[in-house]
Amino acid sequence: MALHTGVSYFSGRTIRHVEADLADMVAHHCTYVVHCLTETDLAYYADTMREIVRATHQAGLQAWLDPWGVAAIFSGETFSRFPLDHPEAWQLLSDGRRAPAACPNHPDTRRFLRQWVEAAAGTGADVILWDEPHFYFGLLAGDLSGAWACHCDICQRAFRDRFGHALPTRFTDEARAFREASLLDLLSELCRLGHEKGLANALCLVPTGYRRMGFPEVEERLLRLVSGAGQGEEASSALLHFGIDDWQAAAGIADLDIFACDPYWYFFGTDPERFMRAYGQRAADAARRYGRDLQLWLQAFSVPAGREEELRMGLRVAREVGATHLAAWSYEGTTSMSRVRCARPEVVWRILGEAFAEFRQGKQSA
Repeated sequence: MALHTGVSYFSGRTIRHVEADLADMVAHHCTYVVHCLTETDLAYYADTMREIVRATHQAGLQAWLDPWGVAAIFSGETFSRFPLDHPEAWQLLSDGRRAPAACPNHPDTRRFLRQWVEAAAGTGADVILWDEPHFYFGLLAGDLSGAWACHCDICQRAFRDRFGHALPTRFTDEARAFREASLLDLLSELCRLGHEKGLANALCLVPTGYRRMGFPEVEERLLRLVSGAGQGEEASSALLHFGIDDWQAAAGIADLDIFACDPYWYFFGTDPERFMRAYGQRAADAARRYGRDLQLWLQAFSVPAGREEELRMGLRVAREVGATHLAAWSYEGTTSMSRVRCARPEVVWRILGEAFAEFRQGKQSA
């Protein structure tokens, strides 16, 4: 079985520097690179991104594109201009406030995302990575009010059509199901268009259901944060819901090729091997049911000094559960981003290169 190894990359747009970094990725045994195609790139770097994709292919690497931060629906440490230009498409919170993120159900949002797919195809890339799709997430924004989205007119009508009654302000099981169904519908549309344009589709989801998966300490840690803001159980449920919890439904999207998750044990502060194995196996089960390839991500940002060797374990577990694609976020231990760079990015990058080589050679490292 072919094993593909890659990293995300977003720190360079000057082609000679990008070419040097691509050569470095090849030297570290990568076979693909996930470039971030941001709204800034759409506005100012369209031709540059075509050049970068061409350079990626010339380096012998497959080129993936990630809608990083686009419309504030997909994850990424970058800003979205679309909500500023389209205030009518903003998500509406359950307490009546507007949230600075585009509603996945709004036709203007969907039109814009279709344009993003067109632009991605125009670069000559190979794969789109639909990265952690989600509604407005209060915890990320420091909003612990418990208010949740979306209650815009379009979502209100869609909810009534689906359930036969008004969308409640309480975060009920139906509200949760509606949000996930909305994201699945959006992804189905975008993946279909991606295929029509000759692009493969990958979908990466954040680990969810911590208590159910045997990690109550993760959920309890988050709940303490929420309860500290004076929120009750209902608000806590809304605040902790991120993206899509039904991985079987997500892996079953008709035009999906690769199913992925990112079990970042450093970020979630839990047992490394048990966390990687539990969520890696959960993703593998969903991918296998629908005949998808499996991608598992390793956290190569905010890695504490002295814990870099855990990355070898992560790669080993990924191979054991049947991953076809391994990836690390991001290139060179995220050294270009001061807020989340690894304590020793050069150590992280060295270990990843060594581990990538071992796995591509079919070896198992301890």
